[in-house]
Amino acid sequence: MNNKPKKREIIKNIAIVFLVIMLILTFFSNTIMNRTLPEVNTQMVTSGPVSTQVRGDGVVEAEDPYNLVCDETRKVKSVVKHVGDHVEIDDVIFKLEGESSEELTTAKNDLESAKSDYDLAIIESSLSQAEVASVEAGVTVNSGTILTTLEAKDNEILSENNKLEEKKKKLADIQYQMSLIDTTSTPSTDYTSEENAVANAKTALEKAEKDLESAINILEEYNNAKQIVDTKNAALANYNSAKDAYYGYTKEDGSHQDGAKEAFDKAETDYDLKKADYQSKYSDYQNKETDYNTKRDAYLAAQAAGASDVADKESAMKLAETAMNAAKTASDTALAAKDSAEKKYNECKSEKDNALSALNTAESALKEAEQLSAVAPTQEELNKAAADKKAKEDIVNAKKNELSKAEEALKNKQNSGSSSSSKNEENLKGLKKQEHEISVEISDLENKIKKLEDERTNYLSEEKTKISLESKYKDILKKEKDVKDLEAKALGGEIKSPVAGEITSLTYTAGEKIEAGSTVCVIQIDGKGYKLSFPVSAKQAKAVKVGDEVTVVNNWYYGDLNANLVAIQPDKNNTRDGKILVFSLSGDSVQPGQNLTLSVGEKSSNYDLVVPLSAIREDTNGKFVLILDTKNTPFGSRYVAKKVEVKVLAEDDKVAAVDGELMGWEYVITNASKHIENKDQVKLADK
Repeated sequence: MNNKPKKREIIKNIAIVFLVIMLILTFFSNTIMNRTLPEVNTQMVTSGPVSTQVRGDGVVEAEDPYNLVCDETRKVKSVVKHVGDHVEIDDVIFKLEGESSEELTTAKNDLESAKSDYDLAIIESSLSQAEVASVEAGVTVNSGTILTTLEAKDNEILSENNKLEEKKKKLADIQYQMSLIDTTSTPSTDYTSEENAVANAKTALEKAEKDLESAINILEEYNNAKQIVDTKNAALANYNSAKDAYYGYTKEDGSHQDGAKEAFDKAETDYDLKKADYQSKYSDYQNKETDYNTKRDAYLAAQAAGASDVADKESAMKLAETAMNAAKTASDTALAAKDSAEKKYNECKSEKDNALSALNTAESALKEAEQLSAVAPTQEELNKAAADKKAKEDIVNAKKNELSKAEEALKNKQNSGSSSSSKNEENLKGLKKQEHEISVEISDLENKIKKLEDERTNYLSEEKTKISLESKYKDILKKEKDVKDLEAKALGGEIKSPVAGEITSLTYTAGEKIEAGSTVCVIQIDGKGYKLSFPVSAKQAKAVKVGDEVTVVNNWYYGDLNANLVAIQPDKNNTRDGKILVFSLSGDSVQPGQNLTLSVGEKSSNYDLVVPLSAIREDTNGKFVLILDTKNTPFGSRYVAKKVEVKVLAEDDKVAAVDGELMGWEYVITNASKHIENKDQVKLADK
């Protein structure tokens, strides 16, 4: 019985605690909720002005400064002008030590060394004057010709070597046959003296023939050089004649002889005039024919109708017929004149085309002759070479006679031997004769092969020498050009200003060495201004345009300084969202290196709805603001963020003018303690 009152007491106590808790929660609900809501700062929508202005700092630079560059390596003796000095054209800025540069001295020394090497190479070579002249005339060595010539010489040497091997085999066979013959009773016959005489005569003949060949080659070289020059002169004469025939020329009496081109131009003009005249007269004839047909039809119609004015129409028709016939005659005459002029035009055109073809052919021949141009030998050199050839021909003929006599003496002695010699002796003599003849042939072949090998070696050596000389001569020409170029731009003992202006920097002082190609000073040219630039965002760049008013901050300090916005350029360091504003500066107080602050695009307009820039938000649908709205709840009024879409009309670095569903008295949220969205509950931050 006592347990039930205890249960009821416990339940009652629990209910009382629950009700107390609910009462406390209800009483403090606002306080608890407010502790979890995001805090926001707000600012009232107002009306007022919005100024678009872009400001920035930059360093003044000279616009298109002139960099004075020294192309020579020189040492500075003294500095005549200083930074800030004004110079005129040809004013001396630096005085230099010495009169020439190291580059010019080196170039002259290199040229003299190249000339010495070239002269020494000519002396050490075996080239003739004509060959040296050919090198200096620009006739280059053809490697293909050299290889072809060497191949021909190698083939000739190989052929002679094959013949030599055959002769040696034959000699070995004869010597073997001689070894088989019993020579115990064979009397000896001495032909040594006669054989030596024959050998010496052959050697002397070979030397004379070699000297003759050399003389023939020299004469041929002279004749070839002269022929090249004669060919070039003839080609030049043909070209001048063809050019006169095509273009025309002035005679000795001062009158002008038309060429094929001028005659064609005149015939073409005459043909065009006569063609136009014929077309005009033919048109007139057609008009008169039409008039005659009209009058004839009227006459026939009147005649058929029995009209009283038939006679008048017939008279008019006859007059029209007469006029038509006269016009037809004039048209036929003009047609004949046109046909004649056309024939003349075609003839002149054919003559002009032929003359032009002849001119082109002559010009091509002249170019080919000039490419083969060589220095022509004098008549004295030709005569001397011909006389030398004739003298060597006489020597060869004399040596041939000597050889013939020596061979005849040897033959006579051989024939005077005893007819009663034994068969072995006769055979041995025959074999010895064959041995001697083949030995002579072998000796001749060996000498010929040696001569061919020497000729090949000499030919290759000469061509190598020519190639070497060509290279050395071209090197001389290049070095002469280098010296002339350096002399043409030599400074002498001074560096002068090529422009008029103010010196803004000097690179060298007295005693320093100027390196070739370095800038010695910078000159701000008269008439050229200064510029300043600084980076801005692409959004800021859109707020200004070229020509906008520019204000210099603290302009009272810089006196007459003026600035203009002249260009808006991409920012290479911020290609995604950057621009560069470029300003032109003028005024006596402007100096390179100054640091200035400029503002541009300052324009002010009044707007009905103005909000802070921090209140402008943006999503995928565009820009919007969150305003502070109120909402009634069981626990009282609550603040709620409400989204209002807006369009930004203008902005500066603090506020923006907008257009949207705003009345002008709302409070916009400028910032919040955490991210908020439309319809989120918020609380005001404590001020």
